[in-house]
Amino acid sequence: MRALSNHLRALVKQALPESSEQVKTGWKLIALYVPGRSKSVKFGFILPHADSVSFGFDWGVLLDDPDGVLLGADERLKQVRYLSYRSIRDLKTRTAMRFVNQAAELSSMPRSFRMMLPRYTR
Repeated sequence: MRALSNHLRALVKQALPESSEQVKTGWKLIALYVPGRSKSVKFGFILPHADSVSFGFDWGVLLDDPDGVLLGADERLKQVRYLSYRSIRDLKTRTAMRFVNQAAELSSMPRSFRMMLPRYTR
């Protein structure tokens, strides 16, 4: 899971060279940030588990997901959506990079703009 997590970290850096990350020990995840107007803005996370890694997006409910691959559309998670991988072979790089770019753009928007966008539903 370490290699998979590091692979995802590299993918984020490739898609968004200006991005940064921060280990959140209490949440046991790596938070992903992009520069904002006055401070960095969190757009996603990498959450390693014993047998998989979740690659999540804070405003995932707003992401364009025509193939329905994002997970988390239940009553527990109001806005977060994520992808789950068990190995690097499971990773579809173009899809993941598209979500990274969309998520960074959404997180950088003013909240009032995000609230006007249609919610993704399956």
